[in-house]
Amino acid sequence: MHRPQPAEEVLKLEFTKLGRGRGTFKSYDEEITVLTDDVKVWLVHEYKNYKLPSSYNHMLYASEGYVVRWEYHLEVFDGFVRKHKCNRCAYYFWQGKECEINSKGATALMTVELDKEKGPQVRVVQNREPPSFLNLFNGKLVVRTDKRQMLGREPNLGRRQFPTATEMYVVRGECAEEGHLHQIEPRMGSLRSRGCFIVVSPDQTVYVWLGAKSTPHQRENAQKAGNEIEDNYISDNFRVVMVHESKEPPSFFTSLGRHEDYSPLVGSIDSHIYTPRLFRFDSTSGKFVADEVLCKYRVPDRDTQFPFIQDDLYGSSQPALFLLDAKYQLWLWQGWFETAEDSEKVTGSARQTFARNKKVAMETVNNYVDEMMLAENPKVFPIEAGYEPVDFISLFPFWSEREDVKRYGNKAIVEKGAGGRRTSINTAYKMLTRTEYTLEELQVEPKPEGVDPSRLEDYLSEEEFMKVFEMHREEFKLIAKWKQVVMKQRKLLY
Repeated sequence: MHRPQPAEEVLKLEFTKLGRGRGTFKSYDEEITVLTDDVKVWLVHEYKNYKLPSSYNHMLYASEGYVVRWEYHLEVFDGFVRKHKCNRCAYYFWQGKECEINSKGATALMTVELDKEKGPQVRVVQNREPPSFLNLFNGKLVVRTDKRQMLGREPNLGRRQFPTATEMYVVRGECAEEGHLHQIEPRMGSLRSRGCFIVVSPDQTVYVWLGAKSTPHQRENAQKAGNEIEDNYISDNFRVVMVHESKEPPSFFTSLGRHEDYSPLVGSIDSHIYTPRLFRFDSTSGKFVADEVLCKYRVPDRDTQFPFIQDDLYGSSQPALFLLDAKYQLWLWQGWFETAEDSEKVTGSARQTFARNKKVAMETVNNYVDEMMLAENPKVFPIEAGYEPVDFISLFPFWSEREDVKRYGNKAIVEKGAGGRRTSINTAYKMLTRTEYTLEELQVEPKPEGVDPSRLEDYLSEEEFMKVFEMHREEFKLIAKWKQVVMKQRKLLY
């Protein structure tokens, strides 16, 4: 889990390293300059493609698929002497998160059909865009989660009608050329003190909201996006208002509706400018490992406030275990057992394996804190999927409540409604490694975490074992196995 500063994401096409898809950089013994000549975007809609006007080709919808043609050239230098110039072309096909399977297939097929040059073809998934793709839009990319407006039976390829309800966007990207907006639910709970947001009000006012703990480059990207977002709408009375956290006008709150807690950091004396780290714990290979999750558009020596999204956790094979290092607090996130009906029906062996992994994960987290010698001396909390506290949620640029996941959570939490309860990792570790339980605790379903259901009697104290079975433990072990099973069944321990 110790590592140097991770290198940036590097694009490689046709055996040539292209860096982030722009600028000049070293590639082996040569110096290469990448320059974009042209970008064309096609919308794939109902097995037909529509070429988007260059003025509006930066607005992508999560329910659609697109083909993007990138025409560029390379200038290769040896010292100050240009050796040669090389013209090239590549195709990206972008698939939205809500894009149907048929549309995804149509997008891939349309890419092959449009690729007359037989250039490289790169698949891009929403929220996993590499920097080379983001660069094509020069900081104007907007990813919308609603539906495209229609003109009769044909899609509207130009400006949208101004919204009749509030729209909200989170500003993402660490470079001006890679800045992009992602549409989110317009409410107070979507705000983050460590980020910047764009709020479009129906009265044609655009609020550029700057979080108190946002970075200078986030603010630059937000101001740029706020000034350019007018091009996306049909408007005749457009105005942009810069808003600093804790200094919002009443009209700003009116546009977002009822007040919600978003864990503001205005009063904190800490900077809260840092890059969180995320590790996924896994033992499917037979060895317990911690793999770090990296942000695709990370920039060396520059803090990325929101390098991860909810899908990094919820999109993994469940039940998953993740460590999120948020500098001032560490979180051990636990996923859920995916079953057709009730999580209580998961086999005992699966629960045993997960309990062992969780135990090792807790030990790993404590070792990580000690070895990293974290100056902030952070507290470590275990949390469950569906019951994340607001200060954990605020570490992600956007978040959606998953009611379907909540019912798979710890039964005690579900019944008490104790969402986001705080239990230290040391307390949780002691509970997980308990060796003694009462008869009543062993008779309930589901069994206590970490308990082997095939030998429940072993968790009784000597005194209670004698009381339950009316014999010593050594005598019980000498009885025939089938008689042991019958006796345990009578006491609801089998």
